[in-house]
Amino acid sequence: MQILEIGLPVLVTGLLILASHIPLGYQVLKRGIVFIDLAIAQVAALGTVLASQLHGHGGDQWLLQGMAIMFALLGVGLVAWINKCFPQWREAFIGLIYVTAASVLVLLVAGQPKGGQRLTSTLSGDILWLTWQDVILLGFVAIFVQLLTHVWPEKLRRFFYLIFAVTITLSVVNAGIYLVFVCLIAPALASIVYKRSQTWSYGVGFVGFVIGLTVAWHYDLPAAACIVVSVILALLLALSLQRLLGPTAAVKQTHYG
Repeated sequence: MQILEIGLPVLVTGLLILASHIPLGYQVLKRGIVFIDLAIAQVAALGTVLASQLHGHGGDQWLLQGMAIMFALLGVGLVAWINKCFPQWREAFIGLIYVTAASVLVLLVAGQPKGGQRLTSTLSGDILWLTWQDVILLGFVAIFVQLLTHVWPEKLRRFFYLIFAVTITLSVVNAGIYLVFVCLIAPALASIVYKRSQTWSYGVGFVGFVIGLTVAWHYDLPAAACIVVSVILALLLALSLQRLLGPTAAVKQTHYG
């Protein structure tokens, strides 16, 4: 029963993150801004830590998320400006945003008794300790992104940076930077590389979460790290299988861009 009480909210959270991140992942790959989520996630984490520093480590969760979203919006605004003014060098500038935010975060927690633990939390998250209350907001976001994807795809493209900032921020607070990046990129690649159905994307994400969570629970390992490795292995397996199936298995994709 304990594995259901702890593991089920995590699995549901993973499915909701996949539901909101896979459509955004298609947009990221199409736009050629692969590292934007790492940069924005790091900026959002910086906002969360700064808010906790200013208002105490037990600060209100809504305040922390609000500060994270504000920082993320500033980050995507900067990325949008870079994309407009320096499109040829955008990946380089996005990388600098990530490094700058990460370095400022290190400086903020330097000398604190639990500074190292705080840094680890921003990278790997505490997904194993999520509750059903944490799932509710992610559920609304997932439904919203799916509606945009299938009903109003032009609005998803038009307001991509805004939607991306809010979605990534809420996920980072719960799952950490590494897991958010993998959920955004790896499942989308499972469909795009060999032009397969989106079913491959959701399949890779689901299998990765289930196996990673099972291994983490069984061997008492960090859940987010296990899921990250598992999703990547699921992606490699899927691409290998697609290659064996050959081009005749390819189907037309409808929501990549």
